Amino acid sequence: MGPVSFLLVDDLEENLLSLEALLRRDGLKLLTARSGDEALELLLTNDVALALVDVQMPGLDGFGLAELMRGNERTRRIPIIFVTAGSADRQRRFRGYEAGAVDFMQKPIEPDILRSKADVFFELYRQRQQIAAQRDELAAQTKILEEAGQRKDEFLLALTQDINLHENARAQQDVLLREINHRIKNLFSVTAGLISLSAKTAKSAEELATDLKSRLQALGRAHELTLPDLSQNGTSENATTVLALTRAILAPHEHEQGSRIAITGSDIQLSGNVLTSLALLLHELTTNAAKYGALSTPAGRLTIDVDAAGDLLHVKWEERGPAPKSGLGLPEGFGSILEKALLKGMGGAISRDWKADGLSLTLQIPLARLAH
Repeated sequence: MGPVSFLLVDDLEENLLSLEALLRRDGLKLLTARSGDEALELLLTNDVALALVDVQMPGLDGFGLAELMRGNERTRRIPIIFVTAGSADRQRRFRGYEAGAVDFMQKPIEPDILRSKADVFFELYRQRQQIAAQRDELAAQTKILEEAGQRKDEFLLALTQDINLHENARAQQDVLLREINHRIKNLFSVTAGLISLSAKTAKSAEELATDLKSRLQALGRAHELTLPDLSQNGTSENATTVLALTRAILAPHEHEQGSRIAITGSDIQLSGNVLTSLALLLHELTTNAAKYGALSTPAGRLTIDVDAAGDLLHVKWEERGPAPKSGLGLPEGFGSILEKALLKGMGGAISRDWKADGLSLTLQIPLARLAH
């Protein structure tokens, strides 16, 4: 089995040397490029497990390189982590995620966090190599049996060996998946600690700190729902329902508001990446209701009904109470940008109808997206 390759792209030689020193390990081949064009040449002749790309480069910058990679069948599935020393504003982050990034790291880089993230992609690629090798071995054995026309007892013996090989491969995969899940949870805990520390020290930005903590709690609930033990019951397919997801997101407010929140409807199953996207979107709507809508006053009420009609999931969101503060609905800034990005990813749409006594909102998502 050959080495796993990472691609490091930065126009400064000293930055490349630093990344090489941090990531060097047995079985890993580090490819380096000083420009986007040089990186494209390397990608045409090498299979890459992860690309760490500097955003600010002369000529073809990091965002441009990522867009070209996404447009090529050979490179479109390579995970990209952007690295930048510039301002980490929301617009730049979302541009990076839309270009296909899986993460966005700010310089100076925390060595332990970088190594932990890199280890996840190293192990995932190594597992794919092992599965491909086992598949090729099984295909070769099948061809030999067909060509040789072996007797029945020989065929049964070979079949038994194949079954044992599958079982051994499955056992190895379960061990690896548990390790990957553990690493991802550790990364989440590290990130949680850093954001929590930043919030505590933000003396002149208490509102921002509170918002960060709220988003972190929502991500935690989404994490528990969308990232269970991958080896549980011998399957790596995670699933839940819209009602379960909605109750998990609204749980803190239900505890505080009691019977003023009602959630009803059909138990429609979700699976795959849509879980995290829908969890974050529901958290955005809940946050707005708590800040500007029904949940911002003791007299307000919130009812949510979930249903499927035709090929669409319908979520009807009814807030009843005093008019929103300052006549505002969804505030400008991070929330509205995040909402648009999440809806685009799920192929969904939201319509709002502000009334004198509150807000009527309808969320629609294609049912076909709920299984992805």
